[in-house]
Amino acid sequence: MSMMPVPTSTHAPQPAPLDVTYLALVLDQTEPEIHAPGQLPGETLAETAARRAAAADITNEILTNEGWAA
Repeated sequence: MSMMPVPTSTHAPQPAPLDVTYLALVLDQTEPEIHAPGQLPGETLAETAARRAAAADITNEILTNEGWAA
């Protein structure tokens, strides 16, 4: 015999809507390939690392200028 209470509703709670405001702002102000995952064709590992570092710096700058990052 289980000690768990019987559910009173068959409806699962809905998750809160995802706020993509920051993502939309960054994607609107940058080139899409800067955010591409993995290596781009013809890109060396050093170039991939540099692209990722640049993407992080640019994203931080955009969000800081908008007052959303410290």
